[in-house]
Amino acid sequence: MMCRMTAAASRIARTALRPAAAIVAALVATGAVTGCSWRAETPPIERRTPTPEVAMRDAAAVREQAVLDAAGSGLLKESTARTAAAHLEALGGVYVATPSPSPEWSATASEPVPQHALEDAVKAAIEGALDAASTAAASDPSLTALLRSIALSHAVALDAPAAAGEAPAARPMPGTSTDSLVPAEGTAVPAATLAALAVDHDRAAFALEVGAARAEEDERLAALELAALHRARAADLIALDGVDDARAELYAVSPDSVASPASRAALALAIEIDLAERYARLLGDATADDADWILNASYDAYVRAASLPGFAATDVPALPGLELAD
Repeated sequence: MMCRMTAAASRIARTALRPAAAIVAALVATGAVTGCSWRAETPPIERRTPTPEVAMRDAAAVREQAVLDAAGSGLLKESTARTAAAHLEALGGVYVATPSPSPEWSATASEPVPQHALEDAVKAAIEGALDAASTAAASDPSLTALLRSIALSHAVALDAPAAAGEAPAARPMPGTSTDSLVPAEGTAVPAATLAALAVDHDRAAFALEVGAARAEEDERLAALELAALHRARAADLIALDGVDDARAELYAVSPDSVASPASRAALALAIEIDLAERYARLLGDATADDADWILNASYDAYVRAASLPGFAATDVPALPGLELAD
């Protein structure tokens, strides 16, 4: 390698009486040598040492890239590709130690991928996100909220297709530690929040009952069954210590929303989507003890929405409960 020398360096090099070691020392001391790989004043580049939280974020990004890569074919392609891409962006992408113009991974699979491979990738993403969220809960609330939202959206995308046309039922989210859709006594969720949720469920039941009065046969029975489920959920929330009963006898229902089978179906779908998002918004501040029942409650409402006519995969946001700036 050729190294440029300053005028001072040339004068030093011409001083033949000086020992070679002295010349080198003088060059280093004066900064005369430039562009050489052994420059003493340039510190070595330190290797990236991620914090535990950064490592968890990196691992989550790798899982989302695996889902995206596996979404090359299959029934889940549309919803999983959309959500995984949004998750990857929110996580900051896959960390690459030495960026290259041609990264080894790609956004889509080059050949058809077996359906089970996609399902396995999604399940791994759900399990990994829930485990990481439990670990990060004490140190990084924002990362915890993101991981919980990722797990929720993937679980809904995975299970929603099978729910189409099914009767209403309570569905806890797979991977959570409890089957309950309401909190245990001593929950950290404020009593006022729980009372408001009870009213939401009660209002939903009332609207469905009004719609059922105008429906016939199977539509009527399905609406009453769904209304009973919401009545029961409201009662469970009110039964908790310290939760005031703010339910009303009557609620306003727009006549147009129950005027036809199509409008009644749209009303039922909107009710479930709204409740799902209300629960999802609680995940950001949820304690580890509360996270699972909140995930269950939101998942339950989203998947029940998927069982109703008119549901589309885009009805479920890629990051439920989170509002990210554009």
